[in-house]
Amino acid sequence: MMEKMNAKVFLTVAEEGSFRKAAEVLGYTQAGISYIISTMEELTGLCLFVREHGGVRLSAEGAALLPLFRQMNHCECQLKQAIDELNGLEKGVVRVQVFDSISIHWIPGIIKKFHADYPAVKIELITEEDSLRAEEMVLSGEVDCGFFLTAVSAKLEVFPLIEESLKAIVSLEHPLAGQKYFPVSALGNYPFISMKYDDNTGIREIFRSRGVTPDTAFYMDNDYASMAMVSKNLGYCIFPELLLQDMPYELHCMEFDEPQKRTISIGTRSMDTCSKACKKFIEYTRSWVEENMKKSTAGLA
Repeated sequence: MMEKMNAKVFLTVAEEGSFRKAAEVLGYTQAGISYIISTMEELTGLCLFVREHGGVRLSAEGAALLPLFRQMNHCECQLKQAIDELNGLEKGVVRVQVFDSISIHWIPGIIKKFHADYPAVKIELITEEDSLRAEEMVLSGEVDCGFFLTAVSAKLEVFPLIEESLKAIVSLEHPLAGQKYFPVSALGNYPFISMKYDDNTGIREIFRSRGVTPDTAFYMDNDYASMAMVSKNLGYCIFPELLLQDMPYELHCMEFDEPQKRTISIGTRSMDTCSKACKKFIEYTRSWVEENMKKSTAGLA
């Protein structure tokens, strides 16, 4: 029975919420995905997905099995990687959790350097902005390693990469636009545009530590859409300096009068048990950041 249990297909359908989208991601036909899931349901005697108009969702039974399918997929990936390494092949796959600013400003340079030495190793990037969810992905084996913000679980082996400033951005018409610093005492005095994952990125802590309730005008889930809202003087945002490089809008970027910092790290479950390719990717990331980033964070005007 187990040879017909396809963890990769199950997880992709669960993530995409659609047989069609899962087929596109995996290079199957939609009928092929449907057949695999139906076969798994027949073998287990369980309904794993609820079919709905426009897509599918995990059933209660499917949700209960989700952690086990993640473990199964992780073990299969580890097995394949180990076989490749025992055969002396410098190939394999490294699944890396990233967030937007890393994807834009770091990953292209890191992968270019990595692929110069290991061109046969495939890098799969999975975007997740929520730091807590990112930790869960590494712990469960959904990804091999990931980039983290703020405090990280002691269950992970983590390497700090850089400390970056958190800055406020306002429109050129904002009352504080002529100031060099954004006063933390004024955090609650102006409309604030909140990002969906502020709670887990260190930004919400700026308010919480001072007992300030932000005057939230909008909740957003796209960084550049938020910048567009700021450009129309609909509120101010707080962003890390890395994301503020090459802003697509003319905005005023301000340090806080009490500097606010957060740490970006990379980590895995264990450097002793992760694959050679994963270990090398982490090493190359640390080296690239050391060479390229620590001397380029002097600040944004």
